[in-house]
Amino acid sequence: MNKFKYVFFDLDGTLIDTVPLILESFDYTFLHHFGETRPKKETISYIGMPLMDHLKDIYPGKEEELAKTYRDYNERKHDNSIAIFIGIYDLIKALYEKGIVLGVVTSKRQELAIRGLRIFNLMDYFLFVNGSEASEKHKPDGEPLIKAMERAGAKNKEEVLYVGDSPLDILCAKNAGVKSAAVAWTYSPISDLRRVEPDIFIERPVDLLKHIT
Repeated sequence: MNKFKYVFFDLDGTLIDTVPLILESFDYTFLHHFGETRPKKETISYIGMPLMDHLKDIYPGKEEELAKTYRDYNERKHDNSIAIFIGIYDLIKALYEKGIVLGVVTSKRQELAIRGLRIFNLMDYFLFVNGSEASEKHKPDGEPLIKAMERAGAKNKEEVLYVGDSPLDILCAKNAGVKSAAVAWTYSPISDLRRVEPDIFIERPVDLLKHIT
């Protein structure tokens, strides 16, 4: 019997390597509007948070115009600037074939998240994709995962695992009362991930399988 019946994944930095494009898009946006960029470490710390929340936090009152510039640039470059992490496709396929219910819980807008999954032929394996529109509260609050459990029909939190690359992901899982798995291929400092104490830490995608079966 599988240890988890439901496995939900973050998207950016977990399934798909979009972080270089995210950093490039923010650099473009800040240069365009202010003639300077912001520290990469700071931007990485916000990954996992909805774009508008990120921009409102650092440039309150300017988030709408900044978001438009960011999205125009990011979506124009998106399809040719992202990659899938090695081993992810095989992991998702293996979990699906074991009867695990799979979902994506991301702070990215649903439309663009689905677009990225389709590029790498992943979409058909997921029961649903919940973007930032799916909940009123966002990571690190537990609501995104609670909404995902409702959508999947998950009643027992012990059967749910959330996999992510950011401390925000791990805290979201804790606040929702479900188990968490952190990935080693994160752009976040590993020390930051360990500090929030994920239940599982995986070095490679295939390593997750031993925690499932």
